[in-house]
Amino acid sequence: MAMENWAFTRVQTLADSGIQTVPPEYVRRVEKTHHDPNRFQVPIIDLQLGFSSQQHDHFCKDQYDRIAAQISRAAENWGFFQIINHGIPDSLIARVQEASKAFFQLPTKEAYANEAQNPIGYGSKIGYSPDSEAKLEWGDYYYNAIWPPDMRDMSKWPIQLSDFTESMDEYSRELSKLFELLMEVLSRDLDLESENSLNESVGGERKGLHIRINYYPPCPQPDLVVGLAPHSDPNVLTILLHDQTPGLQIRKDGAWIDVQCIPGALVVNIADQMEILSNGKYKSIEHRGVVHKDRSRISWAVFCSPPQDMVVSPKRELIDEQHPPLYQGAPYREYLTKFFKKGLDGKGHIHNAKQQDSLVSNS
Repeated sequence: MAMENWAFTRVQTLADSGIQTVPPEYVRRVEKTHHDPNRFQVPIIDLQLGFSSQQHDHFCKDQYDRIAAQISRAAENWGFFQIINHGIPDSLIARVQEASKAFFQLPTKEAYANEAQNPIGYGSKIGYSPDSEAKLEWGDYYYNAIWPPDMRDMSKWPIQLSDFTESMDEYSRELSKLFELLMEVLSRDLDLESENSLNESVGGERKGLHIRINYYPPCPQPDLVVGLAPHSDPNVLTILLHDQTPGLQIRKDGAWIDVQCIPGALVVNIADQMEILSNGKYKSIEHRGVVHKDRSRISWAVFCSPPQDMVVSPKRELIDEQHPPLYQGAPYREYLTKFFKKGLDGKGHIHNAKQQDSLVSNS
């Protein structure tokens, strides 16, 4: 996803050095956060340990419809929601977290550094190049495909980490089922031809899952930096796990608000391709990561994406004279190229892309 710039010191190294002043290349104007939980609170949806239209023995139609309606409303009105009782064991989540945290403690992690024009591996400084005006971000990351396993770049896979491969295998299988469940619900809400329509529109068995493990070290001047600049996600859906340290924020009604930390919850967000498929009904909104002075933060974002050669466009069932297509179809590879060329500085997300070029919009 982002390009590694090896000429600069890792953020983890800067933080460990004990600096008291943030280097100027990280300093930017950061919009303030709106703190009013009574006005803004990201929806929390109880999946009751996973549910499906096929599980009639466990769920009556009323229960399914009630949970599905909550998901659909959140996708339309927020673009973000949290799910609890999602059916993924706490023990598996703990294994994923421990194995991943160990990566950032590896003395040999630079062996997995990503390369120019290739985001896979250990990286930093998203969207940055020396000749640009973009500011750097206070965070390092690890990025790779996780499902299906044959998509992984094993040259950048830390096989020496105990339980890394096994826990990622199990977590990937669980998330794949969860992504398909969410797309089933949204297909029904859109009244598409079948409950598998959205899943098929993003490749079905060919769709891929990629993980980005973000490490945000403590920062001596957290109000002057961001861990991750404002952006929307270019993929279909994202499911995020975090370590219960606040830091994820979304832009709602023009204000930046915190996504509250809920033990055991996973954060789901609508991404650009889902907004396109729904012809704008579901919203892919801006979000960002902020950092802290006295503690680090780690998050695990898993992106569900179509094959890069797949053309994604609004579903035909949603188009008529009263509802013309808001987006043009484009191969996902072409969309990604446009997206990251603009950079993750708020200029690459779908809403501004609609205004700035004809790739995704007919308007």
